[in-house]
Amino acid sequence: MKMMRLSVRLYVFFVFTAVLVWCFAGCSGGDQKPDQQKGHQLAKKASTTDNFLSYTAALTKLPLSKFDNLGIVSTNKAFADKLPISIYKGEAIGHDSIIVHPYKIGEVAHIKAAIRLLVAQSITDSLTIGDFTRYFGDIKKEKPLIGNTETPLPVEITVDANTALKLTFNNNKKLALAHVTMVEILKYR
Repeated sequence: MKMMRLSVRLYVFFVFTAVLVWCFAGCSGGDQKPDQQKGHQLAKKASTTDNFLSYTAALTKLPLSKFDNLGIVSTNKAFADKLPISIYKGEAIGHDSIIVHPYKIGEVAHIKAAIRLLVAQSITDSLTIGDFTRYFGDIKKEKPLIGNTETPLPVEITVDANTALKLTFNNNKKLALAHVTMVEILKYR
């Protein structure tokens, strides 16, 4: 009889201990380390960068006939929940959104139409030239026609025979680490 009471008490003790451990193990509380929080923020920035690159790629695939305000509406709707996008309509727009400005050029430098994307400051902080070269390919090499300038000249990436990207960026010693401030998608045909 004593043996049975001892085994029941031992069984209750282990069950009670297991329940307590299980309850406290489920609590996340404020014990998250700063490194884990930074990792979460970096993952969020990375996803914003990836979304912006995907948005840019979707715009590069548009035909020349769709390079206007009406043509980019469906692309903007597809990315509206992922990126802060605003179409430029002649008035100032806040710095917290990507400003999209499609325009027709005509026959200047054989460029028919273009879309200018002014990158929001929150995205610029994580968007680099290196991200674009990994996603779209190498930068078109050109000989500089003028000497050093305070603001670096834009670089160009050829996407295909009809499309190119022109990237404006902040000054940085390493080109791959320079932050992109504006992207122009140029259509030749």
